[in-house]
Amino acid sequence: MTLVDGPEEGQVVAQVRGELDAAGNPLLQQTLLKALRRAGRLLTLDLSGVTFFGSAGVTALVWLSQHPEAEGKHVKVVATSRIVTGPLELTGLLDRLDVQGMPGEPPRPGDPRTPSAG
Repeated sequence: MTLVDGPEEGQVVAQVRGELDAAGNPLLQQTLLKALRRAGRLLTLDLSGVTFFGSAGVTALVWLSQHPEAEGKHVKVVATSRIVTGPLELTGLLDRLDVQGMPGEPPRPGDPRTPSAG
C-alpha cells in the first residue's frame, strides 16, 4: 500500500495493490490507521489495483469505517472491478460505504480518473 497526498486539501489517497488476504490483514490495518491519522478530512482508499479481495479485505473496510479516528472524516472507496465490488455487494458494504468507480458506472466529475475536457 502506498500513501500519497490527494488533489484536495486534507486528502490522503491509500493505493492498494495485489491481494487482500488474511496474511496481510494486520499490516493493512496498521497502514490504514496511519492513513486515517494523516488524512485531514478525506481518506480515499483506491482498490483499483487489487487482484484478490476476500474476507480480510471486507474485515479491513468494516474496521476502517467503524474506527474512532474515522469520526469526522470522509472515507471514499474506489473500486473498479467486480473482484472488489462483488464481496462489498454481498456483505451490504456497498450501501454503507461511499464506493466510486464501479464497473459500468459513469465517471463522476472531479474524479481523478475522469479525463478532463479540452
